[in-house]
Amino acid sequence: MRVVLLKAAATALTVAAAAAAIVHVNGNLKTAGAPLHPSVLGGSVVAVGGDGKLHLTPSVRSGAASAVTSTYAS
Repeated sequence: MRVVLLKAAATALTVAAAAAAIVHVNGNLKTAGAPLHPSVLGGSVVAVGGDGKLHLTPSVRSGAASAVTSTYAS
């Protein structure tokens, strides 16, 4: 009984946190069509090293695009 109560409380807390995050994000949008993450040029590099470990390297590189600036104050 105690385990079920603990799982129910953890699930309720997770759902409440997710709902609060959704409300926060929806209330603070500057541009609805704006991407949330920068674009990634090329794919990620995934390799298994000689030590048997998985090595991941990001593939985000700077581009020649102009800087994004905003004078918006919330």
